[in-house]
Amino acid sequence: MADTLRQLRRGATQLAIRTALAATAVLPRGLDRAAVRGVVALAGALPMLRRKVRRNMRLALGDDVPAEAAGRYFRHLAWLYSNSLTAFRSGVAATPLPNEVKFDESVRFLDEAMAEGRGVVLTSPHWLGHELVAAIINLRHPVAMFVRQAPTAERALRKLKWYRALGAEIVLRPDRASSIEDAVAYLRVLRKGKLLAITPDLLADPGQGVETSIFGRPARLQGGAFTLAILAKAPLIRVSGHWLSDSTITVMFDRAPLPLDARDRDAAVRAAVQDWCCWFEEKLRQNPDTWLFWLDKRWSRFLQATPRASGAK
Repeated sequence: MADTLRQLRRGATQLAIRTALAATAVLPRGLDRAAVRGVVALAGALPMLRRKVRRNMRLALGDDVPAEAAGRYFRHLAWLYSNSLTAFRSGVAATPLPNEVKFDESVRFLDEAMAEGRGVVLTSPHWLGHELVAAIINLRHPVAMFVRQAPTAERALRKLKWYRALGAEIVLRPDRASSIEDAVAYLRVLRKGKLLAITPDLLADPGQGVETSIFGRPARLQGGAFTLAILAKAPLIRVSGHWLSDSTITVMFDRAPLPLDARDRDAAVRAAVQDWCCWFEEKLRQNPDTWLFWLDKRWSRFLQATPRASGAK
């Protein structure tokens, strides 16, 4: 039953995407962006969705989340989808992104890490617009994005068009790839001195991933980014952002501490994952409206079903 419901949801999502692309295809540029923003604004006005976002924010961060955070979340979501539509159709250069996504002085941490010549593991949660930000970073340093093969030809073509529009290098992972094959492919990118963009905020299945604590709850997250950085002795750079307005974001970078010479690699990876989770929570508390996954089904179930650890804030 669960698999059937999952397939139905995925089918409905793909139908919605096809319908949205077809419906906006006849609109001139600018009008299509306005149409998308209007649709997201209507969705954000639905009490059910607003309640879900507020509930998940408070389950994760506590009751002191600002009341206006949910509204800002939907405005940023409108920015994401409207820019994504234009980028998908005409490329990043056709969007306002180069003028709306700015780097602060901390970009020197990224530049210095790249100058070391060992590649860089660039870690970001699923901040709203993280792939669009990666496209702007790619204008400064080459970014490689690994893409899973889509299950249908239609979705594969759409996915490839999207990543080509972002301008970043695409590395397709073969079906049923082993973890060893994955690691070799990732390490190859780093040895070319490129940025390898990875999003670690993905919940792992029981018995998989790395045990950690996030939002005061025990969890298991994927630790591949940290394992790769340690194996390649590559710098680990974390990306966050601060919205100056509903359409302008300042992107910030910092270099994570990483025990590259640790004798116990598993312990080093666990420590790195926990440090990353603490950093992520700190950034999210400062800007709770910036995380895409407040409406993610898996994270919603986790926040509702997993009690806080005793003594957790």
